[in-house]
Amino acid sequence: MKKFSLLLFSALVAFSIGAQEVQNVSEGTVYLKNKASDNWYMSIGGGTNLYMTKGENDADADFGDRLGWNGQLEVGRWLSPNWGARAVIDGGHIKHVADGIEPEQNWLGGHVDLMFNVINAWGSYNPDRVYSLIPYMGIGYMYGLDDDWKKPNPDKKFLTNQNQTLTYNVGLINNFQLSKSVALFVELGWRVMQETFDGSGLGGDYEYDSMFTGTAGIKFGLGGKQSFTPAELMDYNLINDLNSQINRLRAENEELRLRPESCPECPEVKPAVVSEAVYVPNVVFFRINSAKIDKGQQISVHNTAEYMKANPNAKVNIVAYADAQTGTPEYNFALSEKRARAVADALTNDYGINSDRISIDWKGDTEQPYAENSWNRVAIFFVD
Repeated sequence: MKKFSLLLFSALVAFSIGAQEVQNVSEGTVYLKNKASDNWYMSIGGGTNLYMTKGENDADADFGDRLGWNGQLEVGRWLSPNWGARAVIDGGHIKHVADGIEPEQNWLGGHVDLMFNVINAWGSYNPDRVYSLIPYMGIGYMYGLDDDWKKPNPDKKFLTNQNQTLTYNVGLINNFQLSKSVALFVELGWRVMQETFDGSGLGGDYEYDSMFTGTAGIKFGLGGKQSFTPAELMDYNLINDLNSQINRLRAENEELRLRPESCPECPEVKPAVVSEAVYVPNVVFFRINSAKIDKGQQISVHNTAEYMKANPNAKVNIVAYADAQTGTPEYNFALSEKRARAVADALTNDYGINSDRISIDWKGDTEQPYAENSWNRVAIFFVD
């Protein structure tokens, strides 16, 4: 029993450490950290149990006569889409435990468990998903009581010094979400305890008894947020591109600072005139799965708008794309349309460019203008 206890406890600690390390990541997606008051719930339920005693002392009774009842109250919290923890207070009545001892007795107990949402971990997180399969593992304690829910009488065969035990709990929770804050659950559990808990097995060859439980009930959210929000991460290629632009502008400023304030011998430098012939297509890069123009990319829209103001006859065609390694062709086609319209709206709404001078097109992932996959999350300005 001691080796078994150490094994289960070590496994629980290992799972707990793993949960802390990945609590904000699911299937490669990073989620914003919720408030301490978010993602709490409580549940209440009831069901049946079957106490199993190994060896010659096993009660000789029909299966139906050995079924007892149990109830539980649970409070828990999801730390991430994949991992959660809970505390359970439970109790019930066990029947026909073993021959030669008290045939029926009551018990109270509790356990703490680490939970793992299999469907979120192996699939993708969906806060509106109806069904979830949640295995759990934990450790707890049970205290035996007589038929009056009191400490056993020493005159009875259920020994007073054997009516409490550590328990080791595993099981499966089938969760059926009805709304954001209400769910039904069906839980199948198995717990292991000392064989002497029921008063049998003293001096025997077996080290443990076990109990199977089946519980159904209802869960309620305890206020606060009950879901997780994906973090919008900046594309690293986009960051590198912006850093390059910043470094280039710094170098140009430093060069201008070192020039003398006046230089009679220097030829006069006239301001460059922007013309249609020397226009270089501007680009607006987007983050993955986004059609929002980041602040750092608005300079491209600004430069195109200034060129069009300086060249009243110029027209611009905006062509948007999506990268081929992300999403389905249908989704990428719709996403590229959103990107093209977002850039066109910025020209008209933010800079007053007449919509008659703007045309748009979108290619989805059917065309990839750049060899670097992430660069193809882009809208490109072509001036006519």
